[in-house]
Amino acid sequence: MKLGHLLKGAVAVAAASSLSFGCGSEAERRAFPVEVTAATLSEERNERGWRIALDSAHVSVGPVRFFEGRVLLSNRATPRFFDWYSIIGGTAHAHPGHYVPGDALGELLETHTVDLLGGVSALGTASAVTGEYGSLELTLATPTEAQGALQGHAVRVVGTATNPDGGQVRFDVNADLPKPVAGVRFEKSLGTEAGRVRITVDLRKWLDRIDFATATDPDADGVYTFPADSQARNALLRGVEDTTAYVVTWEEGAVQ
Repeated sequence: MKLGHLLKGAVAVAAASSLSFGCGSEAERRAFPVEVTAATLSEERNERGWRIALDSAHVSVGPVRFFEGRVLLSNRATPRFFDWYSIIGGTAHAHPGHYVPGDALGELLETHTVDLLGGVSALGTASAVTGEYGSLELTLATPTEAQGALQGHAVRVVGTATNPDGGQVRFDVNADLPKPVAGVRFEKSLGTEAGRVRITVDLRKWLDRIDFATATDPDADGVYTFPADSQARNALLRGVEDTTAYVVTWEEGAVQ
């Protein structure tokens, strides 16, 4: 019986330690706001030659978890071996190399729908500790409701793509990810200073690989979607999953 009590005590201690995010005794508890915005979509054509104008772009964000593990990126101008994506998606991009999350340093468990064309949106406050931050894991959660801007999807973008000949494709497309975007770079030695984390979504990287000519099934108003097996849908998913599409920075000072 005494052994059983000891084992239960050990489990309780381990559970308590996990709430401290696995850090040593020198770490101090702290909290900081987390916000999301988007980089302005430039007028440049994407890799497939399309100029894109967005009417709306929404994403469901949360939870967000912070880790000590740093991300090693490798760059390949061309594939060194057969790459399925080179057939349907275009050129190779920077991609995560060896990545081990390590200890968890903070988390924000809330989920919010973010209007990426609406400026900076507050997600909430992360519960965290001081320490050496290296990365974060970003969940783009699929909403349970089918109403609203996302219509039941994690990502929805609406706009018009124009090719070099002047042909246009009006599109209304969505994406859902099977797992969180892990290994997003965020390197910061974080103490108790005032500040906040800002996640900037690079919409260009979301849309850069898409050949809008593969969009089909227009509705009565001539708005196109991306079929499940099309290059356009695969390219959109690749863009949303790309860890380099999320630039994470520490903004000094209190929130105004």
